[in-house]
Amino acid sequence: MIKNIIFDLCGPIITLDLELMNNRFRSYGVTAVEKPYQRLRDEGLTKRFEQGVVSESNFCDEVRQILQCSLTDDEIFDCWNTVVSDFPPSHAETLAKLSTRYRLFLLSNSDVVNAKLFHDYVNQHAGEGFMERTFTREFFSCDLKLRKPAPEIFAKILESCGLQPSETLFVDDCLKHTQSAASLGINVIWLKPEWDIADLFDEGLEVLPRFLGEGNI
Repeated sequence: MIKNIIFDLCGPIITLDLELMNNRFRSYGVTAVEKPYQRLRDEGLTKRFEQGVVSESNFCDEVRQILQCSLTDDEIFDCWNTVVSDFPPSHAETLAKLSTRYRLFLLSNSDVVNAKLFHDYVNQHAGEGFMERTFTREFFSCDLKLRKPAPEIFAKILESCGLQPSETLFVDDCLKHTQSAASLGINVIWLKPEWDIADLFDEGLEVLPRFLGEGNI
């Protein structure tokens, strides 16, 4: 029986549009690199920032070097936080209902800057304190010093929260992440683009069996 659900944040719950960030960089005059975010990702900087192994100041220094620009730290983070495009009200409704039946957890590969943005963004749109009321705990890779799909990140959450894998469901829109969680015995759903989190449950909030195992190894 599923008692706990761990949700990925970006994709299943909120929607990101990386082109918004790229456009923001361009508005500040960054033209040496066509797609700033993609270049920073390809250089490995975004992953290191998400894993919490790069300080905010060092991150900005590397951004200036990679993008060949002279933006201030505040300008860089203004661009960095111009990335969320949507948080459907239906997602807030679904999560609020699920929280009455399951213990809900959040697991996101997010850096320290975006983690605060995402948390505040959801609260601003769903109502103050929504995140605190709805989720038992929020886990961000920058705090754990681990990133999905490392199996250790799932093991750490199971241990710290006293969760049994067989009683836990993980929902993520990345196949590699669900495969990693499944390797520890966690029930998984690989959320495909045509699905919504509301599609996964029946009227009684039971997980629909046809979705379980999607994304398993």
